[in-house]
Amino acid sequence: MLWKQAGGPAIRIPTGRKDGRVSSVTNVRPNIADTSFTTDDMIKLFSSKGLSQDDLVILSGAHTIGLAHCSAFSDRFQVDSKGKLTLIDTTLDRNYADELMKKCPVDASTSTTVDNDPETSFTFDNQYYRNLLSHKGLFQSDSVLVEDGRTREQVKAFASDQDSFFQNWGQSFLKLTSIGVKTGDEGEIRQSCQTPNA
Repeated sequence: MLWKQAGGPAIRIPTGRKDGRVSSVTNVRPNIADTSFTTDDMIKLFSSKGLSQDDLVILSGAHTIGLAHCSAFSDRFQVDSKGKLTLIDTTLDRNYADELMKKCPVDASTSTTVDNDPETSFTFDNQYYRNLLSHKGLFQSDSVLVEDGRTREQVKAFASDQDSFFQNWGQSFLKLTSIGVKTGDEGEIRQSCQTPNA
């Protein structure tokens, strides 16, 4: 798994999960990182899949690695009368916001990306949670985890205890891999992961 290669925990997960027979962009749900989801919205979404509020905080820790397109967090800024980006989300650290606006100016290419984690972008660790406490969560859905009293204490706990994050990550990720498993003649084992079998 990618996180193991990046320094994260080794996790044993079941193999042989089948893919669906249909792939359509219209069936893709919005990514919670790409919208202005509230904590309530995210808790409801996770709950609908059998995942808990704790799982929400734990699995959000995946944002410790990876990249995001500028459009994924553009709702935190607005264009002023001079055509420049200005910060509208006051939960975001001002210096970090300035860095993001430099990397993602108004005329940025749609392919422009930034690191999810501005500190240790290639390492799977608990830096994500320390970033949240410093108001450097890239997505609005990250920032609300530290702003909301229901999730803040868990963010603080993981920020100070990487071993606890790793242990909990394994348990929550295993739950995630068990959602919507196809059985019997549902789905298929694809010859190529990108497209359904002919």
